[in-house]
Amino acid sequence: MRAPAWHHLLFCAGLVGTLGCVVPVGPEWTDPQNDYPPTIGSATPPVGSVLTNDPDASQPLTVEVVLSDQNTRDALYLRWIIDYPPYVDGVSRLAQEWTLPGGDNMDRPSVYFAPNCKDDQIASGFSNHRLLLAVADRKFAPLDPSSTSLDAVPPGNFLVEGAWQFTLDCP
Repeated sequence: MRAPAWHHLLFCAGLVGTLGCVVPVGPEWTDPQNDYPPTIGSATPPVGSVLTNDPDASQPLTVEVVLSDQNTRDALYLRWIIDYPPYVDGVSRLAQEWTLPGGDNMDRPSVYFAPNCKDDQIASGFSNHRLLLAVADRKFAPLDPSSTSLDAVPPGNFLVEGAWQFTLDCP
């Protein structure tokens, strides 16, 4: 007696299921990480404020800033600049320059700045000044004696800025 044809089909289907078809797994493609600009996450006092001395506490004018960057591994380059823009020869000053290393977090540790007549060589002769924080995710363009740009970055790089006004009479 012959076995029904459907038994042969089930047997063959079982073999195919056991042996299976080998389908090669293709490479896994991931999009390259986008480059995002750094941001000023928070500032005390807020960006655009007028810095004032607390006469009771005799504290200097101080700015606290938390910077963020979605590209956590990017170092952030900072410049604190006095009386700029516009650039005025003998008045505009690069007060401080810092680099914050990249890490695992978007938010970086707080940075502080307190304008000081002597340390920052703030120009005398007037009392109203501007404080500019320039932040880039790549190194700033090198400064040279003929440069009138204290916050230039090479083309294609991100630059974020925040500014405050302050009153300080420097001798």
